Amino acid sequence: ITFLLQAAQASVLTAANMAPAAGLYEFTWPLTGEGWRRFWFPCRPVTDLVGLAVRADAGGWVDQPLDGAQLVQSHDEPQLLLPARWPGFAGGADTLRVQATAGGDVPAQLPQAIVMLAHEWQRAGIAIEDTPGAPRVSFGVTRLIRQARYTPPRMAAAC
Repeated sequence: ITFLLQAAQASVLTAANMAPAAGLYEFTWPLTGEGWRRFWFPCRPVTDLVGLAVRADAGGWVDQPLDGAQLVQSHDEPQLLLPARWPGFAGGADTLRVQATAGGDVPAQLPQAIVMLAHEWQRAGIAIEDTPGAPRVSFGVTRLIRQARYTPPRMAAAC
């Protein structure tokens, strides 16, 4: 049952775009076009910015200052807002890497969905290692996930 609960937890949190546990995560975004200063995180919550870097022409990462960078709406629609004259935009960098602390707060519906899903799998006799594709998920589990699912409104925007 422990393995079923772990697999159900991973499935439900992935489906809801929630970080599996509070910790340090890395996110990357392409730096294409002019004027992109606002980036939406693909999961929530994001509680702290730890580091910023850009990929230089040579392919290596170059650390950038956090000065002026802001974490906006960290629990609802977490966004990184970079200042207009942020030095990482100069020099032809093609990718932004953000290190941030994310996870921790799980909506009340998700633990219930995890238990329901593990129970359904156990009742159906599904072994995690024997399942080639994703097993069917009941309507109740799907509804609970949809209630808590986070979908960022977009990836990036000009300010």
